[in-house]
Amino acid sequence: MIRKKNKVMKTKNLLLALVIICSFAFKANAQTQPPNAGFENWTTVGTGEDPTGWSSFNDLYAYSVPIMSFKTTDANSGTYALRLISQTATIPPPLGTNVLDTLAGYVFAGAFDMNHPGISYTDRPVLLQAYVKGTIITGSNAYIMATLSKWNTGTHARDQVGFALYYTSNSIANYTQISAPFNYSLPDTPDTLDIRLMAGDVGPGGVIMPGNEFFIDDLSFTFTVGINETNANNKNINIYPNPATDKITISSNEKINTIEIYNMIGENVYTISNPGISASNEIDVSNFKKGIYFAKIYQPEKISTEKIAIQ
Repeated sequence: MIRKKNKVMKTKNLLLALVIICSFAFKANAQTQPPNAGFENWTTVGTGEDPTGWSSFNDLYAYSVPIMSFKTTDANSGTYALRLISQTATIPPPLGTNVLDTLAGYVFAGAFDMNHPGISYTDRPVLLQAYVKGTIITGSNAYIMATLSKWNTGTHARDQVGFALYYTSNSIANYTQISAPFNYSLPDTPDTLDIRLMAGDVGPGGVIMPGNEFFIDDLSFTFTVGINETNANNKNINIYPNPATDKITISSNEKINTIEIYNMIGENVYTISNPGISASNEIDVSNFKKGIYFAKIYQPEKISTEKIAIQ
């Protein structure tokens, strides 16, 4: 049940928790990019709207759940973008107990059906990217999560194949491109993609603060070889030493236009544009924290993504 907690409140209702875990049910042909990822097309739901191909807590309008995801013309590109908020509300039974609680805008790819989770998907992207901005209240957060999974006929359960997460607890004044690497735990081809967009931690036990406002536009996937990369051939990229401690050199026999480096939660930690040399670029990584990073390398006819280890 939804219950109150002093100032910081949590959504505990069993049905909402089940929705969060199981509500990804739009079945379609495998697709390279997420559906309606620019949020240009919208469908009326009660007194609100959902991005076409997506669902949200707006679908619970019959239970007095407030509208918390909106179509907005404050877009990074095109006409529309997605705006999510968190706010306090009193939800009557059967979802609530008529006690003031704090809820968060939550949008997920697919239809609102808990019996058939996931949208069909059979690719293995390297990066999840989007343009985001918004106001995040101190102590709160916003998320973009994508999970790739495959049905295991032996265990009759889903195995996670890959996972990407963008998380922020900081406000962002203007639209900024973010990238979150997909981390793969299995070599298998997935059969299902689950994407969640949240203006607060709406998972079981999650803490939500009122006042968050999170804008998302131009969601996309990047591939090692695929739709975002023309004639990509990573053999022309050389990164050394790798692992590195102080400096790395990224070299190529072709011109490099831009180099971007991202950490494991999708934060851009280094960018150089138009370096002016075609053969190599030396980068000081001595201030980087130890861990795995991803270098996104833009060349005139291709984009490559390479893993870097910092020791």
